[in-house]
Amino acid sequence: MLSRLQAPFHALIPHNTSREPGLILLSTDGQIRFWDSIGIGLAGGDHYVTIQLDLGADESVTNFLRSDRWSMSPEGWEQLLMEGDVLGILSAAVRKAFGALVDEDDQKVDLEILDAAVDGEALAVLVSYAAAEDETSMALDGKNVRRVYALVYITRRDNAFEANTVRSVPYHSTLTNNAAPMHPRIRLALDGAVISVQFGDAVAFCSRDVNYRGRLELKSATDRTLGVGISQDDGPILVMTAAIMMKVDMKLDEVLAYDIGNGETKLVKSAMTQAILFSGLPDNPLQFSLPPDVDEESLMQGAEQLSQAVLESDPDIIQKNHDLGAQLTERKERLSWLIRFINDNAVLAKISQQCRQKLATDAEKLFASFQLWMRHNDLLATNPNHSILNDAVHVYMQEINQGHHEDIIRAFFRLRVADIGLLIRKVGEAATHAARLTQRDIVEFLPEANRIVLTALNSAFDYREYNLQVYGIELPMIRPWSSRPAVIDVVLGLFDATTKAVDGSSGPHTKYNSEPGSQLPDLAAALFVCIQERLDWLGSSVAVSEPGTQRDREELSKKFDMLRPEVLETLRKNGYAGAAFSLAEKYRDFSGLASLCHKEKVYPPEENPNALRIQAYIERFKDEFTTELYRWYIQHVMLRAQDDVVGELRVMFAHDDSHNPYIDSYFAENPNDSISWINDLGKGRYTSASTTLLKEAGQAKNLDAKHLMLSIGKLSHLAQLHEANAMPIDNSTLDAFHDDLDFVSVHEALLHEFRSALDAVRGRQTLDNQIDTIVKTIATRLQEKTALRDIFKDLVRGLLQGRALSIEDAVDVLTLKDNNSSLEDFATALHLLARVQNLPGARAASAFRTVWRRIYIHDDWDAIRKTANVSDAELSARFRSTALYNTFCAIVTRDYQPVGYETSPDEALITPTTTEITSRWPGLSQEQVDALVRDYNNECDRLGELDLNDVFHRVRELAVQDVEWQADL
Repeated sequence: MLSRLQAPFHALIPHNTSREPGLILLSTDGQIRFWDSIGIGLAGGDHYVTIQLDLGADESVTNFLRSDRWSMSPEGWEQLLMEGDVLGILSAAVRKAFGALVDEDDQKVDLEILDAAVDGEALAVLVSYAAAEDETSMALDGKNVRRVYALVYITRRDNAFEANTVRSVPYHSTLTNNAAPMHPRIRLALDGAVISVQFGDAVAFCSRDVNYRGRLELKSATDRTLGVGISQDDGPILVMTAAIMMKVDMKLDEVLAYDIGNGETKLVKSAMTQAILFSGLPDNPLQFSLPPDVDEESLMQGAEQLSQAVLESDPDIIQKNHDLGAQLTERKERLSWLIRFINDNAVLAKISQQCRQKLATDAEKLFASFQLWMRHNDLLATNPNHSILNDAVHVYMQEINQGHHEDIIRAFFRLRVADIGLLIRKVGEAATHAARLTQRDIVEFLPEANRIVLTALNSAFDYREYNLQVYGIELPMIRPWSSRPAVIDVVLGLFDATTKAVDGSSGPHTKYNSEPGSQLPDLAAALFVCIQERLDWLGSSVAVSEPGTQRDREELSKKFDMLRPEVLETLRKNGYAGAAFSLAEKYRDFSGLASLCHKEKVYPPEENPNALRIQAYIERFKDEFTTELYRWYIQHVMLRAQDDVVGELRVMFAHDDSHNPYIDSYFAENPNDSISWINDLGKGRYTSASTTLLKEAGQAKNLDAKHLMLSIGKLSHLAQLHEANAMPIDNSTLDAFHDDLDFVSVHEALLHEFRSALDAVRGRQTLDNQIDTIVKTIATRLQEKTALRDIFKDLVRGLLQGRALSIEDAVDVLTLKDNNSSLEDFATALHLLARVQNLPGARAASAFRTVWRRIYIHDDWDAIRKTANVSDAELSARFRSTALYNTFCAIVTRDYQPVGYETSPDEALITPTTTEITSRWPGLSQEQVDALVRDYNNECDRLGELDLNDVFHRVRELAVQDVEWQADL
């Protein structure tokens, strides 16, 4: 008997017009039954012929279609003219039409012929096949697709069958499909121009001549289709389900006008339109959905077009309603249904990020406009004398030639909500113009202006954040309207205007808890959101490819860095410290947090009102906060007291031990030798501290600081013996400390000498007068050497102001002054030059020659060398009184004598070159350089006139003898 597990395949055998057709049934196990009359077969009659196909044990029948051609004779008999197996033709046609969506393996394709209908000379065949095993086999709802359907039109050509046209049927069956089981059936409608395909839960429609497709899908899982009725003329198509009867009007002219270029987009938009219009109706029996194989471009175009239509209040979609609040609500709901429809059909993945953001932006603009209108509606109820929103809308609508509307406010909210970003740019100007027009203070108009901008922006930001996942938004936003430069300028302008109004007025509008003063925190928050949003966009991979974005981002980032502390301080001083801290925390502005934490008492740290907050930030943000905290201490404390750096930095090092690892980490990542030595001393790291202090002292510009660092550094160096795993004392380092301390002593001796010269002057003198007095008193030799005198005066000025001199400068001071009672200063100058390490060789050699030149010309050698009636002893006594003799006595016993340490008179005749002069004093003008050259040449000429070669050797010999004699005592 026929298999009862699956319905048998069937076919009708036509006879002539006077006889009803015959019936053939074929079961899956290969049993064939033929009834000569379909009436007998359907009645269960026993008059049939049985044939059993010879199938193997594991074989079964999967389809039954043979295309036959019969010739009908006038006498009523039939003759078979042509027959053929079209399964291979159908498989090839489907694979050619759908490409990679169809598996290359026929066995995996599992093509099944479901139904057929004769359409003139063609045979329309409904087939199904298994979806390919890749991502395309996923249904829109994410479930695995089981079968895909198509219509293939077959015609006869040259005694052979061929497939002419293949149409995709907009229906998939899945493994989890709960629809009522039903063998699909096709019906021709509109003379074959349209074919209906009846499934258990849907009826699909396909056009024969164009690529039009559509379907009606039942919403209820308990409903099912029972039949499709086709009229003989162009009348409606009837669809009967278990619950209702539907009449479908099929407009053939519109079907045939289907444009392959935008037809798919129109179909998608039509489906979406039906969804947003009717999905929310409780009596609606249909579930609206997209074709399973909808293409991305059509999907995105359709969605964007429909979204734009809603924004513009397209009358085909949005009903006219004088109640603007209700009308805006309807439009909001339409866009909510749109994104819900997209998500329900699981096609969001087919939509580009740019399109998603466009849809989300449309929705957020509509939401912001709704909120703005509701706030304005509340204002209208109070019968205001003036409205900033009204002014701004009028200005904008006039600019775009839309000022002809009777109710211009409602016209904007009906037709131009997409331009809300352009509208809020007019708000600041509107407030300023209103104040000027009415001759009233702008503070009266700022509250509404602020509310307009804050309502629009905050509503958009809130909507966007809440619906990020709904729209599948990947931040940052692409060219966000809410952070265009003009929008940022408006928010900043309102913040500045409000701040100015609050600072400059004491009226009721500027109290702490009243507008516009109370709007400052919201304005600051909106400003930060706008700037950060634009920075995020400018830093995105999409924006980087656009010209000028890198420059724009750098400029905006610098602007934000300057604005943040100003805005935070404005909030704090106006009573909104909590808002300031919250903003700084949100944007991780740790330098701002450090600054806010130190606006009151700073030392001792435990008495700082924000001590607990500082500790909480350290525990919460760790190094991110402490880095900026310590940087703030260093930058601001040093600015407060440059002359007492160590004393003021007590704040940084007075915190409890919990700060120790953070301070160490800070100096490890941000080396600052001028301060880190304090931390090293506190931790007992004496080696590191002494090394740092020696280096920093060499670079110190302040004499007292230099002296202090050298003194502490020397003690720290000696304290190394107390360190764990202490190494022996490094004598070279200790000698370096001694030498530098000696150099400080040179400064102190010079200062003592200069101040002694001022003791004879009564009354208080200006600094310039003091310098003139010193020069006239102890630098008498410089009266005619104007360039060297100016150099000397600048160096004296520095010493009196507490500056530390360089060795070259100190050598000039030591050798340019008179030295009548301090001949040892010439040797001191040589000692200093001998130990200098960072001086270019040419300049060091030139400095040695200059010192010796001044030694030689210090004394009156013409008078000394007059020997008439002078004994040898008296002559030797004269020699011993010279600077040359005293210098030789001080240097001849020195072990280390670099090149130039002892220079003959002939060598001392070489003066500094112009290159050496400009290298040492790079800021001098050419006239000043020339003047120095003349002064050096003057010294050289004087030395040349003296001709001291014979005296040089005699004085040196005398000095050596005296030094040796003293050593033998």
